[in-house]
Amino acid sequence: MSTHSLPDEDAIAAQRRYNTELMRRYVEGLAAASPPGPTAPEAPVKVLRALVFSRPATGGELRLDLYLPEETPGPRPVIMWLPGGGWRMAARGMGPHLGRLFAQRGYAMADVEYRSSRTAIWPAQLHDVKTAVRYLRSVAHEYGLDPERIGVWGSSAGGHLAALLGVTGGAPAWEGDGEHAGHSSAVQAVVDGYGPTDLPHLDADRLPDGVVNDVDPESPPWGLLGGPTTRHPERAAQASPVSHVTEAAPPFLILHGDADLLIGPRQSRRLFEALVAAGAEATLVTVHGAGHGFFNTEALEQIPPLRTTVHTTRGGKPDLARPGVLTSGLIERFFDQHLRRDFFD
Repeated sequence: MSTHSLPDEDAIAAQRRYNTELMRRYVEGLAAASPPGPTAPEAPVKVLRALVFSRPATGGELRLDLYLPEETPGPRPVIMWLPGGGWRMAARGMGPHLGRLFAQRGYAMADVEYRSSRTAIWPAQLHDVKTAVRYLRSVAHEYGLDPERIGVWGSSAGGHLAALLGVTGGAPAWEGDGEHAGHSSAVQAVVDGYGPTDLPHLDADRLPDGVVNDVDPESPPWGLLGGPTTRHPERAAQASPVSHVTEAAPPFLILHGDADLLIGPRQSRRLFEALVAAGAEATLVTVHGAGHGFFNTEALEQIPPLRTTVHTTRGGKPDLARPGVLTSGLIERFFDQHLRRDFFD
């Protein structure tokens, strides 16, 4: 379905069915990701499961799994993984194999869940992931973590929340109810995988055959905001990372497939351009031929690797685009540069 205008109820109903089919394919991809447990590395990684980091007012507990490299002396840099799932299902274990591999390379890896939009709407999800960062700092001494070197990596809805963590680190208004008070929720590096960045423009930025969110009560942004962006423009703007960008943003690595039918690649371009305009450090990687959810596939280790175009900044100004390929090393080198004390120190 390629029309951007939906003139009647039949067209709207058809678009909703199409949206549902695209989301079904994406969710099937998430379900195919290897769960934690038997697939975790045998050694030398110690896995601490279901650590409770929050008890939100809406009830229940939020947990994270912590992967600790046993042969790496502390304090260890931390990478916090935020899964996707349309803000509806953010289960631990819905991530790439690479999350566990990073632990084998000396990183503590935190696999974090957050509240479903079916339980609580925006900004509950941002409050949850900020609480997770503060929790990790609160237990840093106990688990040998480096509280000054915490990065975040997210996919889809998790990428959206990762970006928000990066651009709201110094904003008290978004901290939530104050669990683990006295610790900062700021992060030192962000990897955003195809997350929404400008919710009021989601539908305008879609590819010709992409989903249309504002006509569909089952669409993920509708669930997050409690209704369509057109009905909640202020809330949609608040939930958009582009609205919070300042020069204080940490370094960003943004990746997006140019065949993404769920989140148009223009969304990542908007965030990159906002970071460049603010003078922050950012890299945008366009992955050619990739659709939505490639972190939950074998794309990072595909042979031959997928081709990319890389845009970056130098001295706060955009650099020339250059060709590249999608590999696990791309993300690892980014975190090495910004989180490892032994990289430059």
